[in-house]
Amino acid sequence: MKPKLILVVFVMLLTSCATTKTFPVSELAPAAEITVKQKTDNNDNNEITVKAKYLASPDRVSSDATTYVVWLVSEENGLKNIGALYNENGEDSELQTITSFVGTEIFITAEKEADISRPEGVEISRVKL
Repeated sequence: MKPKLILVVFVMLLTSCATTKTFPVSELAPAAEITVKQKTDNNDNNEITVKAKYLASPDRVSSDATTYVVWLVSEENGLKNIGALYNENGEDSELQTITSFVGTEIFITAEKEADISRPEGVEISRVKL
């Protein structure tokens, strides 16, 4: 292989690598197993996938909650609501989203509604990216 081709392949492998983190065990939803995977796509956007298993219904965590909201903490753009984790069957929940923001942390809150700009409910768990 030519040196330039090797360099191009190496750079492509580095940029397509994904980082997966596991959220710490939540005191409010201790059975939940939550992970986040972040990867940069070809357009320099961040693909974020949050998966939760065994996450209790939001109303069991907070009586007036109807959904879990996922928040991205970004140094450049502050705090962003990147979507909701809907827990229909009590076992699996997933959120897939693409954002131009580079996050330093992700956390999940139990909220009354999904379309909010600031967290109001209780925090379930948080992880540094």
